[in-house]
Order: sequence, then structure tokens, then C-alpha cells
Amino acid sequence: MKKRKQKLNAEEKAILAAFEAGKLRSVPKLKSEKKRIQHIAKAHGIKNRRISLRMTEWDFIRIQEEALKEGLPYQSLLSSIIHKYLTDSLDRHR
Repeated sequence: MKKRKQKLNAEEKAILAAFEAGKLRSVPKLKSEKKRIQHIAKAHGIKNRRISLRMTEWDFIRIQEEALKEGLPYQSLLSSIIHKYLTDSLDRHR
């Protein structure tokens, strides 16, 4: 049976080139590093805090309309906006 050559995307090609050039190195203490990163990812993804928020009726209706356009629950849209604001990834010049 003939082995097929896989097509690589640009990112995969860059990784392969770095590997072949000897530019990649093994992560020291791989098991513990993997657990540490998994713990961070899990903690980051957990939504464990409920809040109560008061807003004007107009703002509430508008956020519901925007969430509907995005196909999201309005709470998820509000959470996303707050997260983007706190990580400076919110386009504030809208």
C-alpha cells in the first residue's frame, strides 16, 4: 500500500520547518507543566460567580436585541463584553 503525503497548512509547515532545523526543544518536566496548563485553562473557563446588575430599560432591551443578532443569550454577551473590556480587546472607538 502506498503512503499518501499529507498536505500541511502554513502553521503546520512552520512547525515542521522549526523541528527539522532543530529549533524546537522539549519542555522540562512535561507532565507537571501539562497539568499546570490544564489547571489554568480549566480555572479560566469556569464561570462560578453570579452577579446582579441594574441597568436602564433601554439598555436592557438593546443588549437583548444585540444578543439575538449574535445568536447568544444576553448574559453571555454581557460577560463577553466585560471580559473584552478587562483584557483591552474591546473596540472602544465604536
